[in-house]
Amino acid sequence: MNYIYNIKVNLKNKLYNFYEWDKNDAVITLDRVEVFLVNENTYEDIINMKVKVDKEFLNKIKRFKNACIFCNDIDCVCTKFNNDGIIELISKLNLEEESEILDEINLKNKLELKYEKINGNNNYSFKTRNQEKIVSELKEYITKMKDDNELIDYLYQEWFNNSRCKNKYEKLLSVIDSEYSNKHEELYNVIKLLNCKNA
Repeated sequence: MNYIYNIKVNLKNKLYNFYEWDKNDAVITLDRVEVFLVNENTYEDIINMKVKVDKEFLNKIKRFKNACIFCNDIDCVCTKFNNDGIIELISKLNLEEESEILDEINLKNKLELKYEKINGNNNYSFKTRNQEKIVSELKEYITKMKDDNELIDYLYQEWFNNSRCKNKYEKLLSVIDSEYSNKHEELYNVIKLLNCKNA
């Protein structure tokens, strides 16, 4: 068996990289936790929280308060299961501790994890935590101001550099939900300036 001691985790219902941990997050130290090496497909299901393990596995990690660390050959994640065997909380590790685990784990003993594949609730985002915040605030602001045609026209012009469109409100919301770009930050700064002027 592989164990790791005194490991810092930031257990959330969404997976964030360690460099996105916020100073207000409740980072805790796990005194001792078991580490399991799994194959790529299983690891992918784990980080997407699509795993329901059986009672046998839950009993194995019960003494660690249903928490354990899973890794593939290059990456690690800490999970906490509920009593039904479903991942309820998940955390990345800092690079130093992750590197220590990957160096020490016995790479020959790959666990064949028995699990049921379920619909996960973690969309491991390609956006950073700050980018998600900006997207959320943009959508919230545009939705709140949707009846202000002059403002929506202005924001549309800022994003698209033209004003030829019938459904500017819907088009703005749609493009804000698309792949993140510098335009998100530019529009966010415009909105912050507008709010300062109106304050």
